[in-house]
Amino acid sequence: MKEKNLKPSAKRVWKLFPLLILAGFLVFTLEFCGGPGSAGHSDNSSLQAPAGNGMGISSSGVTSRSYNGHHADKFDINNFVSVYPGKVGTRLDDCQTCHYQGNVTPKTGPLLYKNACDYCHLYVHPDPNITDGPTSIPATLNSYGKDYDDAGRSKSAVRNIAGTDSDGDTYTNVKEIKALRYPGDPNSKPGQPWAPVKVLHWKKIRSLASSAHLQLSNANKQPYDEYAYYKGVKIQKLLTAIGVNLAPGTTVTGITVIAPDGFTKDFTLDQINNKFPDGLFYPGLNTGTLGPDCGFVEYPPSQYTTGLGWGASLPDQWLILAYQRDGARMEPSYLDSANNRIAGEGPYRIIVPQTTPGTPDRGLSYSPTACGDSYDYLGSKDHNAGAMVKGVIAIRINPMPEGYEQFDYQNGGWAYIDAKELIIYGQGINP
Repeated sequence: MKEKNLKPSAKRVWKLFPLLILAGFLVFTLEFCGGPGSAGHSDNSSLQAPAGNGMGISSSGVTSRSYNGHHADKFDINNFVSVYPGKVGTRLDDCQTCHYQGNVTPKTGPLLYKNACDYCHLYVHPDPNITDGPTSIPATLNSYGKDYDDAGRSKSAVRNIAGTDSDGDTYTNVKEIKALRYPGDPNSKPGQPWAPVKVLHWKKIRSLASSAHLQLSNANKQPYDEYAYYKGVKIQKLLTAIGVNLAPGTTVTGITVIAPDGFTKDFTLDQINNKFPDGLFYPGLNTGTLGPDCGFVEYPPSQYTTGLGWGASLPDQWLILAYQRDGARMEPSYLDSANNRIAGEGPYRIIVPQTTPGTPDRGLSYSPTACGDSYDYLGSKDHNAGAMVKGVIAIRINPMPEGYEQFDYQNGGWAYIDAKELIIYGQGINP
């Protein structure tokens, strides 16, 4: 849908739409995942310190503020933050506390890094190029998640494994949790320095050579697909501008793009360095032409589509960090309290063209219809909209260098939206 620059008092309330989720993925979200990250502001000044039993452990009932994107049952993450209430809204109020993130092995090429969200998705949507993806829900758990599961998946289980060193890094789980380190990741440990970062501001980003293109954002579940004209900077140009070597065969394997609610998405070096196939334009699929029951595509102002007929080619499709949509700044992202999810797009959004261009299709939740056409949902379509992270605040360059703790984007993450700042850290970013 088209975004406008709205004042906070006039921000639109986005509608909730029912989600039809594959059976295996539903089991995953209901049983093991509280959602990929914290959705609330990270100011914990109002939280009480954990009750004093010498271990920083409490038995109070506290509710997680973790990301609600999957409409998941928060049974497990609520168990965790009930025992450790001071960790609500921190980096530990997150899927990564119990789920694996790290390298996977492709059939060809170097190892690929997968964040916890994308690694779990490999179980639901296996990648034929990956040889060692998870083959079951328990296989997505890290060592802490497995210990919690084995102990009975309860508040008592969280307390009972507090003195265990789940990841074998010589620090007990409770010591790591108190230090805001991941108890299921041996590369995360107390006393380890935070990864060096580079901070790019609005003026710096806009001073870089710009790239713009018209593209289709094909949604998987939502009622509307969208054509929009995005302007920003190629990710390739952004990273090389700060001295990151993206040449094939170097240490960089890709990036992870991060939003302040904890949503993350991985992109490979090939996606960064190479242009995507030309997109395709299909006019006349809007409600004004097909009617309110059958129209499902929204279009930008006419100056961006003049002269484009059915199946017209859309060139210059690159992975970009956008700061404009249809000639205007994007509405800053904010947390919609009605559904605990991000609304708005900006100030920065990752724009992902289709790898397999084609006609739009209606959302999964809005098909089949009685429209008598060929545009009802088709699972084989390239539904690229879900990869287009809104409100980007950080980019991690993979793999993380050894000996450093990952940047803690969940503490103060929303402040980067207000300041229009972008954090870049990881491989190739030096102190």
